[in-house]
Amino acid sequence: MANTTRSRSTSSSRGAKKSTSGKSARSTSTRRTSGRNSAPVQEESGFVALVKKFAASKAASPVIFIAAVLLIVGIDLLISWDRYAMFFKILGIEVLLAVIIWVILTLVFSGKKNTDSDENYDSEV
Repeated sequence: MANTTRSRSTSSSRGAKKSTSGKSARSTSTRRTSGRNSAPVQEESGFVALVKKFAASKAASPVIFIAAVLLIVGIDLLISWDRYAMFFKILGIEVLLAVIIWVILTLVFSGKKNTDSDENYDSEV
């Protein structure tokens, strides 16, 4: 008799787990909902989100400028190896190049703005 009760309990438990399609009801319901949803959004780590927020702020530009200047001065000191006359010559050349490039870029981009604004005034008249 013990054998017959075991077989009845296992057969009844098997029948309860299966649905009409032969798969559990839980897996089919999750498939239906996952098909409707869009791709999962990956959350950024704390550091990456912090860097993106900082880059979008107004403080990013001066901080990056100061860091670049310090990097250039540090590289100049390493190149000159305590020969301060050479250090100041290298630094002077770099400053002159930076000023010349800044003036050229300012003239180029201000010229584009002036021509765009002139075209707008001509079309309105």
